[in-house]
Amino acid sequence: MHPALADHLNPGCVELAEKLTNCHAENRWAKFLGKCNALSEALNKCLGREFEVRRKRQMIESRARWARIEARWREMDMDDKEHAAFERVQRERREEN
Repeated sequence: MHPALADHLNPGCVELAEKLTNCHAENRWAKFLGKCNALSEALNKCLGREFEVRRKRQMIESRARWARIEARWREMDMDDKEHAAFERVQRERREEN
């Protein structure tokens, strides 16, 4: 049995979910004997396809987000190196005096 599906998360599977719900409602006892299995399998495949689409989109977004984060880390690392070089020069000047 499938949990209640959110229409906005699974827009391509709404029709199949409704058909399966109707099949279960119309065939109270026959559903236990496999009357609705074809619809259930079709819904499973549809949900699997939608899951893959969402997973791929999220992976692309995640990689872009990590690229921005790593770029910022590199900037911060360069800032730290520049600051360390500046301090070293200042320390050397103080030691000379």
